[in-house]
Amino acid sequence: MSNLSREDALALARRALDSFGISASADIEFVKHRENVVFRVSDAGGSYALRIHRLGHRSDAEVHTENAYMAALGTAGLPVPEVVPSLDGRLFAVVPDEQGRGHHVDVQRWVEDSVPLGDAAEAWAGKDGLSAEAFEQLGELCGRLHTTVRDLGRIPGYSRQAWDADGLAGQDPLWGDPRRLAETEKDRATIAEALAGIRRTLKDLGTGPDVYGVIHADFTPENVLTSQGRLTLIDFDDFGEGWWLFDLATVLFWYHRHPRANEYREALLQGYERHAKIPEGAAEALNALVLARGLTYLGWAADRPGDETSAFLRAEVLPVVLDLCRGFIGPAPSAAPAPLPDRDRQLLARRAKTIGPYSPLFYDRPRHFVSGDGVWLTDADGQRYLDAYNNVPHVGHANPRVADAVCAQLNTYNVHTRYLSEPVVDYAEQLLATFDAPLDRVYFTNSGSEANELALRIARHRTGRSGVIVTDHSYHGNTIALASLTTGLTVSEPFGQHVRTINIPDLDDPRRADPGEQLAAAFAEIDQAIASLEKDGHGLAALLIEPAFSTEGLPRLPEGYLPGLVERIRAAGGLVIADEVQAGLGRLGDVWWGHQATGISPDMVTLGKPLGNGYPLGGVVTTQAVLEDFSSANMYFNTFAGTPAAAAAGKAVLDELKDRDLLARTGGLGRHVAGRLRELAARQPRVAAAKGRGLFFGLALVDEDGNPDSPLAKRLVEALVRERILISRIGPNDNVLKIRPPLVIERDELDHVIDTLDSALAAETRTVGTHQ
Repeated sequence: MSNLSREDALALARRALDSFGISASADIEFVKHRENVVFRVSDAGGSYALRIHRLGHRSDAEVHTENAYMAALGTAGLPVPEVVPSLDGRLFAVVPDEQGRGHHVDVQRWVEDSVPLGDAAEAWAGKDGLSAEAFEQLGELCGRLHTTVRDLGRIPGYSRQAWDADGLAGQDPLWGDPRRLAETEKDRATIAEALAGIRRTLKDLGTGPDVYGVIHADFTPENVLTSQGRLTLIDFDDFGEGWWLFDLATVLFWYHRHPRANEYREALLQGYERHAKIPEGAAEALNALVLARGLTYLGWAADRPGDETSAFLRAEVLPVVLDLCRGFIGPAPSAAPAPLPDRDRQLLARRAKTIGPYSPLFYDRPRHFVSGDGVWLTDADGQRYLDAYNNVPHVGHANPRVADAVCAQLNTYNVHTRYLSEPVVDYAEQLLATFDAPLDRVYFTNSGSEANELALRIARHRTGRSGVIVTDHSYHGNTIALASLTTGLTVSEPFGQHVRTINIPDLDDPRRADPGEQLAAAFAEIDQAIASLEKDGHGLAALLIEPAFSTEGLPRLPEGYLPGLVERIRAAGGLVIADEVQAGLGRLGDVWWGHQATGISPDMVTLGKPLGNGYPLGGVVTTQAVLEDFSSANMYFNTFAGTPAAAAAGKAVLDELKDRDLLARTGGLGRHVAGRLRELAARQPRVAAAKGRGLFFGLALVDEDGNPDSPLAKRLVEALVRERILISRIGPNDNVLKIRPPLVIERDELDHVIDTLDSALAAETRTVGTHQ
């Protein structure tokens, strides 16, 4: 959206008139306020379309290129508006607003007595009553444009982004990432798989001059004006290099649901080929480009969540594009999921009527488990699954030591912490003994979300500031405060004005610069985040990170990154909070906590999930000084946190870890797994890197071009669950396999996971080429 209000835009338009020799008393009529703001301006010299570009959206060279290209097309005889130069001879002017910011403004002659040929919303609803002859005219205009452009080629000084494979279906598309508009993980994976298919199609099509050149790139019915039977092409704001067929696909997308869609399509192509021949084989890519155009609108909407047009695209266009995606990618190359038995379908229906249909479920075919034992789960049909994913049963499903301890305590008594209770103090002492000085105090909570919420509250009290830094793909819980800083999941809460994000460098990402450059850029980003918080009056209260950065995809960090990050946070007066819900309690091997493994010394450590092996238990571990400062001014009390039953669960988990020597065992198994995964990665071209440490590991998957491959990751997760092995995936691009079993897993069970994964990867990458 334009970053100007209508009133500010009007004032800027008035200020721009003199630059183009238009009378200061000219009538100004508002026309459009979207990406750019457009006014109709009229004086004795005639009428003009005056356009104010969105601030910072285009460079001088890009705005010049657009107008120079329109002028060249007009000279070549194509019906486009006449470009009006500024008085200094340039094809645009830079006009300052009241804050001194320079805005690009350009002017074209108004096309008199004209109306848009069609309306996208009416076309979408099937109410646009255009004749087939109008589509022939539209095709002819597009064909004339491309024929003229082939002769013009790139004009001198050409500067424009390309609608190439990256611009349409890459990781950072020109109009935004359509995956971000998806409301479920399944829909996001569907879009990702469709994008991968589009890239393959476009790669096969190539970029020869018979299929690729300078295109309009927004050839909608609204951007073609009709006046007394003549068509005029307007609005070259998005033009650039791309596939010729993309202009036709733009028209066809809006009319593909129209009752006369086939007739319109035939007429459009017939008119086009009177001027520009479509090469044999290229027409097969047209459907892929129609889908690509639909996905660009979803990307546009994802970047503009509060916009009225975005609401229309989410409600009306998203479901249709998802259907197009499903039709485009077709059935998976592997067997379709078996239908759910009546028992599970009925349970699913009851679930939807009680806890709702939006609570996420894993896998295309949900699994219904009824019992567990160690690293094994048994489903309702008696089939056993190897659990290589769940970290809540840290010392194994249905661990008898934990279950018996909780049961015995509940059969004795269970009170809250307003009474003296020896089991709670015993557990606190044992838990704190696993930490290094000065971390020697603990607040108990029921969950990791509660722990992170409390830690942030403590940080705000301790520092007197509110600013928080998190990574740009993270999740730390589901309270309101934590939702406002969530970057790795979809939430409806607005992102907090007091929050800044940083990107975590990954030496395994082949698209990144060398380690030194990555480190310098990362430090500069941290410094900028801190400065921004201070400039906006928030200051820095805390950095909240998980030491292994698992949600971020288990990146391999440049040497010195974590110490440099912590040093900068502390220098700015902030506290360091280590979220150990996933990485702690021996998960990374050899040591108790993730921050010990990665070499940082936090001010607070937040705990959850694995502490009680399924019994609700969390906590915040901190220093005496921090606890004294906060608790002397705030009464913290939590009815169910720190009960004797919770302490019994926590103590039993610690005893299991110690008595079975699981920390050292996890370190040894992790080294065995790492070696096997490195060997697998060396053999498999679609594996970019082996990731992780201890019993938290995975593989980063890429496509043939080296880009993150989320669809492949999804297929592998589904392939392994069919082999009765549970894993998942993580990372900003959902392309890193996530393998995180209970610590009681055996070496032969780990080998079984890796062997099965190796076979599934070979099978999926052999068949994916036919999956279009």
